[in-house]
Amino acid sequence: MHHFYISLLNHQQFKLYFSIALVVICWGYSPVGVHSALLSYSPEHIALLRFVIASAVLAMIALRKGMMIPKIRDLPILLILGLFSVTLHHVLINTGQQYVTATASSILSQSIPLFTLIISALVFKDKISLKQSICIVMGLAGAILVVSGDRGLISPNAHSLLILLAAMCWAIYFVLYKKFDLPYDSISMMCYVVWFGSLPLLFYSPDVLVQIQQANWQANIAVLLLGLFPSALAYVLWGYVLKQIPLMQASNLLYCTPLVAMTIAILFLGERPSIYVLIGGLMIVGSIGWMNWNKEKL
Repeated sequence: MHHFYISLLNHQQFKLYFSIALVVICWGYSPVGVHSALLSYSPEHIALLRFVIASAVLAMIALRKGMMIPKIRDLPILLILGLFSVTLHHVLINTGQQYVTATASSILSQSIPLFTLIISALVFKDKISLKQSICIVMGLAGAILVVSGDRGLISPNAHSLLILLAAMCWAIYFVLYKKFDLPYDSISMMCYVVWFGSLPLLFYSPDVLVQIQQANWQANIAVLLLGLFPSALAYVLWGYVLKQIPLMQASNLLYCTPLVAMTIAILFLGERPSIYVLIGGLMIVGSIGWMNWNKEKL
């Protein structure tokens, strides 16, 4: 019996680690896929198409595995979660990526834990220690360096602020997700969040067919991959992760994502990140790592 429990624990740990690894890979590809899709699609249409695809995939998963019916009182909460994590986050980040490299976009997105901490303190009065305060200042300074140095210090890129706004939206989603802690399994939660978040994007649907017909095959493949992996698969896996470990611990595990994004961007987009972006990225990731250095590990 003792060996059975050890085996079960190891299986659960492997499932959690494997889920996190897949999420990091999927979201590492996301900024690269968006850059490829932007060659033929508008930012709004990329968001619409990737979540139409994701919604269809999630519907098939839900039909196969079954899902919990949401209570009426939970519908506004699900709508708010979808608005911040899908609608606002992706329209903002897609728009910003028209002017920002995939590497810089991914690095700036890693400021999410910093914003999560700030929002938790402002809204829910969570206490911030001196160490956390120093980490926040260091991380935000790194973000400023990335914003300033993505295109060279002589011409700082103000559009990078859109990526930071997108990160703030995701941080709000994180905080609300854990605050409300709705009693649904991970698949049901992600289905409803994605579906509700996709509804406002239908506003951009009238001329999407024209863009599909005019798009090159590389852009169409990029949109398909964005819908299948960073959206459908990663969202389901991330919902599972959030059910297993604390909010801050979960969000901090994503700081491996920029390395994946940078590697893919160098290999497939030919990007060469500037030294300012790399230093700023190290400051952001380092601040998050230091902030959680003594915390309980997985």
